[in-house]
Amino acid sequence: MVTIFIRTALIYLILVVSMRLMGKRQVGELQLSELTVTILLSEIAASPLTDKNIPFAQAVCSILLLLSIEVILSYVLLHHPAVKTALTGKPSMIIRRGVLDRKELERQRLCLSELLCALRQKGIADIADVEYAIMEENGQLSVFPKAEASPLTPKACGKKVREDGISHALIIDRVIIQKNLDAVGWSREKLERELKRRGAKLCDIFLFAVGDSGRVTLILKGENGSKSGTKEEKS
Repeated sequence: MVTIFIRTALIYLILVVSMRLMGKRQVGELQLSELTVTILLSEIAASPLTDKNIPFAQAVCSILLLLSIEVILSYVLLHHPAVKTALTGKPSMIIRRGVLDRKELERQRLCLSELLCALRQKGIADIADVEYAIMEENGQLSVFPKAEASPLTPKACGKKVREDGISHALIIDRVIIQKNLDAVGWSREKLERELKRRGAKLCDIFLFAVGDSGRVTLILKGENGSKSGTKEEKS
């Protein structure tokens, strides 16, 4: 039992490190080679866990070999576009300037109902509203609606808007996040002054965040741990 526990823990750690080195892509964004390696890794990792007769070192060597192949292949694909095209293919234009390419649809083995489903998932209710639809290398569908079907934006109205940037969480559930303090150029003294000015104590804070534009979001914890209120204002 102890042996199984140790083998399982070690395989788990090796897989986590291997997948971390492969990158942060989601399953739906994996290239063909990455998906193949992922499937093989799962099979290799499961073998020594279900069969004690398979040496642990054999599984580790196989995992490291696959990881090395993937890293080398990624480097080759990055620096040799022709090899990348041969292995992963290239984007396919399903709809071009509002015209559906039926031959390309067939080449991608994509039926019309699947295309309509993918468009609905992108918020497109009618195929007539699509200017371009591109099947990307990873199998995802990129959709660009026609101008008259696009959401109205300030740019289209000739208006200028201020970029709010992102919000940096300085306190999460009573814990001060030092790296975010550094990112916004705040010191702990300034943070304490801001909390005092708002009448809030560190022990009562669920979230305290500051945006790039200076907007402050304060969410207090209730007695039962739930959010009891939100305040948004300029710092």
